[in-house]
Amino acid sequence: MQAKCNHCGQSFPVREEEFGEQESVQVVCPACKKETSVPNPQLTTFVVEPTRKKVPRVVSQVSPEGRLLLIPATVELSLKVTEGEEKGTTYPVSKPRFLIGRTNGDINLNDERISRVHCALESTAEGVTLRDLESTNGTFIDDKRIVAAPLKDGSAFRVGNHVLQLVIVKREEA
Repeated sequence: MQAKCNHCGQSFPVREEEFGEQESVQVVCPACKKETSVPNPQLTTFVVEPTRKKVPRVVSQVSPEGRLLLIPATVELSLKVTEGEEKGTTYPVSKPRFLIGRTNGDINLNDERISRVHCALESTAEGVTLRDLESTNGTFIDDKRIVAAPLKDGSAFRVGNHVLQLVIVKREEA
């Protein structure tokens, strides 16, 4: 296998027999002569955290039907993926009308059962509404297909093969 020195970046070969049952071994780099740690590819799972851009918070906007949408200053909204390919990922909801889809949403989930723009979270002073946007395969709460439904903290809904949970965190006013 090829290893890369942590100090100089030079690649060099390491025989797999050197690892044995160890999770990693210390090897001297032939280029810079410094010791570097090489993980055992048979025992180590590499986890790459996805990079998420910090998106500025949009305070208010108007829905397509003309309703004033806003995220109250006293709450932070996020969506946590509890089932599906992106299980464990939490997305901050950064604007009052937040689109969920496969390619054209504020959240894009890699799922062939999700429409390009599948559904929307709409936040008002009264609360949060989940609205299906005429998706092909539907949006479901408790296995019931919905057109629009109110959500509260902890509410879960399914789009395609993914289940998302709304998380509402109340914060002190500044």
